[in-house]
Amino acid sequence: MIAVHQVQLQLPHWQRMLPAEVAVPDRTAPVTRAALVRVIRAELLPFITFGPSYNRAVAENLRRALDMYCRGWGQEFVYWLGEALRAGVQARTSVAEPFVPEARVVTATAWGVSYRTGGGVEGARLSVHDFDETAPNAWGGTGVSVRHPVYDGLRFRSVTEAKEFAYRAGLLRRYVSHRAPAAQA
Repeated sequence: MIAVHQVQLQLPHWQRMLPAEVAVPDRTAPVTRAALVRVIRAELLPFITFGPSYNRAVAENLRRALDMYCRGWGQEFVYWLGEALRAGVQARTSVAEPFVPEARVVTATAWGVSYRTGGGVEGARLSVHDFDETAPNAWGGTGVSVRHPVYDGLRFRSVTEAKEFAYRAGLLRRYVSHRAPAAQA
């Protein structure tokens, strides 16, 4: 979909040319162009750039998602972006370590990951967000929170299930101390 030398041109092009937002039924806020570009940059870029990590399923599903976004078809957009992300997860998990619930994890991308429990939430709700320091906010300053267009708000039976989903989606990775001694063979 994108040649390596085009990456630095394509992402700003999408940032300028895509519609500012698209409404999605059953969501309180529309999906913004900034959130879409952040998903592409943080989670899909290796799979849509021609080279050893290129994945045709990811690229084709993203192409469909971009088309639906441009047409303003929010529900279809979220579906195809979800398909692109799932294809990326499949490509990523073929080399990932298995999930261990007791292991310490940290974020693996720019997206922040947290879980909401209690307060009327059955089980756990996944919260996936980032912060854009340059975007103007409603108070005349800069800085807005950007919600993940697909993963934010997903519900799970427990925090462990939500954490496993985020791990398999590539949002989290195992914590490895820089002070840990190298494993001896």
